[in-house]
Amino acid sequence: MTRNTTHIAKATEALWTVAMGLFLGLTGAMVLSVILTFRGARAIDASPGTAPFNDPQFAKHSNDAVAGYIGQDLFVVGGTVALILLGVALLARIGGALIKLVCHYRLEGSGKVSGLRFVAFVFCLLCMLYGAKLTRQMNAAWPGMYDTAATPVQLDQRRDAFEAMHQQSEKIVGAAWLAGLLALTISPWCRRPADVPLQSGDGEKEVDQKEKHEAEKA
Repeated sequence: MTRNTTHIAKATEALWTVAMGLFLGLTGAMVLSVILTFRGARAIDASPGTAPFNDPQFAKHSNDAVAGYIGQDLFVVGGTVALILLGVALLARIGGALIKLVCHYRLEGSGKVSGLRFVAFVFCLLCMLYGAKLTRQMNAAWPGMYDTAATPVQLDQRRDAFEAMHQQSEKIVGAAWLAGLLALTISPWCRRPADVPLQSGDGEKEVDQKEKHEAEKA
């Protein structure tokens, strides 16, 4: 095993760490932005100026119409970038695993903690994939809440269904964020390349070189 190979293995760990750190920061900022958008829209009593959102029958939901329109784009763009970052993190983990299988070098850290990190990361990824599915469903259902042809009963049913998906989405994204945080936090205790690489025969070569050097001195 060459020292360069060990550096490559460490680079995959670094790439994973950076990708997960960006994912956590992006997801947290995305959720916070949506919350502040809704609070701001309600604080200034924002109202849409285009149909059908400005129809009098939707007056009591005018603030949510403005914030929701903005929130849709935030979650679509932010969710897409978050999945890309998780994809990069996944590729880094796969790359590190392949290097470990093909090459032999000394490892340090806990195997059990590595297993926990793997479970947490997979859970985070699955949650975000499901969250992306929910986002598409919510965005498809959102215009129906401002359908002027619908009856009041239909509008209430659509809003109840949308609210149920919204609450589920909040829980899913929150669970993904916590799982990602756990995976990143415990990384320093996971299995990783040691500072000194090891290959079959390296030890014997070092001993022979030392003996030869001592013999030359004598």
